[in-house]
Amino acid sequence: MRTNILLFLAFLLLAPAFGHAQPVIRGTNGVVNANSYLPDVAPGSWFVIFGTGLGPSTIAFPNGLPFPASLSGTSITFTPSAGGTPVDALIYYTLATQVAGMVPSSTPVGAYNVTVTYNGQTSAPSLVNVVPRNFGLATQTASGHGPVQATYNGLNLNRFTTTMLGGWSARPAAPGDLMVLWGTGIGADTASDLNGTSSGDQTAAGQVQVIVGGTAVTPLYAGRSPGSPGLDQINFKVPSQITPSCFVSLQVRAGGRLSNLGSIAVAPAGQSACSNAMISESQLQALDTGGSLTVASFHLGKTATSLGSYGTMSQESVGGSFGKYTVDTVGSADFALATAGACFVVTRTGTIDEMSFGVAPTSLDAGAQVTLNGPQASNIAVPRQADNSYNATLYSSGIQGYGGSGKPTLVQGTYTLSGTGGADVGAFSASVDLPGDFVWTNQQTLPPSIPRSSPLTITWTGDSGGLVTIFGAALTQTGGSMLSSTYTSTGFTCLAPGSAGTFTVPAAVLQQLPAVSNNATGTSFGTLSVFAVPDPSTGEGVFTAPLTAGGKIDQGILGFGVGTNMVVGYN
Repeated sequence: MRTNILLFLAFLLLAPAFGHAQPVIRGTNGVVNANSYLPDVAPGSWFVIFGTGLGPSTIAFPNGLPFPASLSGTSITFTPSAGGTPVDALIYYTLATQVAGMVPSSTPVGAYNVTVTYNGQTSAPSLVNVVPRNFGLATQTASGHGPVQATYNGLNLNRFTTTMLGGWSARPAAPGDLMVLWGTGIGADTASDLNGTSSGDQTAAGQVQVIVGGTAVTPLYAGRSPGSPGLDQINFKVPSQITPSCFVSLQVRAGGRLSNLGSIAVAPAGQSACSNAMISESQLQALDTGGSLTVASFHLGKTATSLGSYGTMSQESVGGSFGKYTVDTVGSADFALATAGACFVVTRTGTIDEMSFGVAPTSLDAGAQVTLNGPQASNIAVPRQADNSYNATLYSSGIQGYGGSGKPTLVQGTYTLSGTGGADVGAFSASVDLPGDFVWTNQQTLPPSIPRSSPLTITWTGDSGGLVTIFGAALTQTGGSMLSSTYTSTGFTCLAPGSAGTFTVPAAVLQQLPAVSNNATGTSFGTLSVFAVPDPSTGEGVFTAPLTAGGKIDQGILGFGVGTNMVVGYN
């Protein structure tokens, strides 16, 4: 199993090389954790550098342990930005477009200028922070998103259905099962660097927790996998009270930092497959074996955004797309990870264009436009964008009367979205009932800065359409202009039955957000949102459409989001 995991760390992203006289490290997120693809690396952990001219045109691996500081002409140097002795990274593989290395466990924490040297040519430096712990979860497709690479009760792979994969048995876990996660970044372990000898459990030292479906679990073991430098394993029991689902959210907290967000499949004891309201067992099995689903996802949005002294901005929109989803694109989508009565937290980083909200599906052409009809909406054209998505702003009030466009359109009633078809998708029609009286009742009584040490109760009245989603995020901006800056957003999403009228966000969820101000014009601020959304398990908004190549899409939904955003702080 360890051999498979080490090979897994090589990923599936290897691409042909392009000749380049001098190595170049990619500008944003050029040096990242090898499993999460998030910035900041920990001593004793694996990282990946993306760029051009970094190594040979054919991937090269070392012959065995210990890993070398130079491989096929490639070396990586961490030079303290404040001055000091440079550190040579250990190299796992090298290729023109990416290099994987390990930060020696003896490396002090701090800011470093990282350079790659290939055949005597050295890249410009890339600024990287070395932090005590920054765990990255290994995922099944090595994308940093979707279902995680995990085993349970020995060597059974965690998957949606009971099957055989390359000689391995696989099925979903059950509540109470012993599960093993894999990743890198749990912390320094000098004994492991040379030959993989683990120094032991780091659970207590790293205050390691596994957060499963919103429930924090203390692992039975968290540390190096014996015989594998830089590779960590975390052993824990799936909580007995967990609600079975094909996409139970899962993260690891180590040293106060959250890993990338993944999921595991959990079924009731004795069942051979997990269940999902929108995905059949045969479709789940297709995802397990590398197949894809063709999905249509469209929505109507009606949002009021409270900006404090700047007033309130209202916006109405319609949008969505047809696309092919693989296991990581389905498994990284918020609609898949959200479970009624539970919360999950995710951290995203990058420029506005690069902010990763999961893995994008392969979009399909359904025609030059789609058309919206309904109360106050008569044959409104929604044009196709360059990426085959369809988006239109129906109305925006602007801020304090400036920047407005269109007119209010979305009111209570039935709306239909239709299309005449395109190169990939034929003619279709979908309808949904939009609620009209959903109100977030305790919005005005909340403090301008939300305490993270106490639970947060949200109340509402009116027609939710089935479910209510509560979203909060803390965002920080680093850099110059809005478009070129790098942003880091840590946010939670909770899903509640609309009929409940109330939901309490646990303090354990809020504590995963950093402290930020409530000033929307600053470089650090927070948001809090409450929206009515449909419950797809009732059939609301569900539709189908033909494919021009034959057959039909696997699933389609026209949904909505009606609610309010507000700028807040978190303290």
